[in-house]
Amino acid sequence: TVYPSIDKINKFPKKENLIIFSGKLNNAKGFDKFATAVSKILNKHKSWKAIAIGDEPREKYSFKHKRLYFTGWISQDEVLKLYNKSSITVAPSLWEEPFGRSSLEAGSRGNAVIISKRGGLPETISQPIFLKKITSQEIFKEIQKLILDKKYLKRKQLHNFKNPLHLINDNTKIMDIDRTKALKPIKKFNN
Repeated sequence: TVYPSIDKINKFPKKENLIIFSGKLNNAKGFDKFATAVSKILNKHKSWKAIAIGDEPREKYSFKHKRLYFTGWISQDEVLKLYNKSSITVAPSLWEEPFGRSSLEAGSRGNAVIISKRGGLPETISQPIFLKKITSQEIFKEIQKLILDKKYLKRKQLHNFKNPLHLINDNTKIMDIDRTKALKPIKKFNN
């Protein structure tokens, strides 16, 4: 399997008190649980804000908070810029994710990443924070722990930044080796 890949950035970006959810804003992705949890976090921690990146025309939610912003679908460059600024990313998927590009990219940009253990999500980041249950209470608890313990938050951010998985250069080498093996002519031996 060759995974989707990312480019590593060289310098740890300047972080803000920003929490990100990126993907389809639906129940299968756990958006409703994220929005409930983050609304409580924002009520408790006035210096923090949150951004939900994406949309979902088939499901409608009415989550409103003056520091919870919705971007709709934005370009990949804009998403990466938000990951550079954010401190925490949450991917609480309920369905069996084939992969999890948002957690891969967020971790590579120095985010502490909270994920469920669904599908391919665990394969996207070297040191995730796993949700024991996919509930708004559990999401709240894990975000709260990061906000209250700044050393823990920084340790998670730096580890993810320094140890990204699935780099383009590494995966390209794997593909080159596999291609060479597949195309290498088989030598015939006569006995």
